[in-house]
Amino acid sequence: MTKLKNEFSRKQWKKCCGHGCKKCEIAGTYIAAHGRDEGLKLLNDDRAAVKRKRGKKARSKKSKKAKKS
Repeated sequence: MTKLKNEFSRKQWKKCCGHGCKKCEIAGTYIAAHGRDEGLKLLNDDRAAVKRKRGKKARSKKSKKAKKS
């Protein structure tokens, strides 16, 4: 994970597609800091890390569903 990951809110990360489009502020920042290829690789790694991180509510709902099954 990079330092850039913490500069953006969770809401901004949800809007990011990870393809490096020009309208995305996150992708532009990663590309400017690390170059196109390395920037997109780091962007997608950080994007995956943000997706894995969930709040308590999301985790508890999932565990409740698993217990019912």
